[in-house]
Amino acid sequence: MASLVGYQARVDWMGAEVLTLADVWPESPRAMIVGLNPAPTSVASGHYYQGQVGQGQMKRLAAAGLFPQPRSQHFEEAALSAGVGFTDIVKRPSRGEGDVSKEEIRHGSRALADKLKERGVGLVICVFRHPVKVLLGSEGTPGIQTKKTSWGADVFRMPGPFDARERVAATMSELVAHLTNVERS
Repeated sequence: MASLVGYQARVDWMGAEVLTLADVWPESPRAMIVGLNPAPTSVASGHYYQGQVGQGQMKRLAAAGLFPQPRSQHFEEAALSAGVGFTDIVKRPSRGEGDVSKEEIRHGSRALADKLKERGVGLVICVFRHPVKVLLGSEGTPGIQTKKTSWGADVFRMPGPFDARERVAATMSELVAHLTNVERS
């Protein structure tokens, strides 16, 4: 069996062993970045968000001040240094939402909310719409959601990777304001 690299892990996913990315938990989570599922490119490298779209989304989060801009294309260490971690709803790698079944989303969502609540995560960053729907019952719109999770966490939905520059700026400024307000509290 080949050795694991980066944050790769072998886990049981719905009765089958899969090579995936491990959850990356900071000691005291300030926020968790939640995706639908890991991309094969990311799993192969052993690091979250290694595709072009994912890299762009992570750079937006670093620019907003969620964590420092890393010196490489890997974001985990910079995020961990700021109390930010990574996880996915579905642990099986696939190319996108069309390759993930509703049953997999149901299965993963049951465990996700429990893990986030158990660790007292106060801010959930959803890279795409699916985690918002899992946590709040509807996918909402990009930005800080008005509804909170069942345990009282705030949820931020990232703008789409190809949204207009003005919409991206406005949405990310909501995150900047939220982070500033939380730091002042």
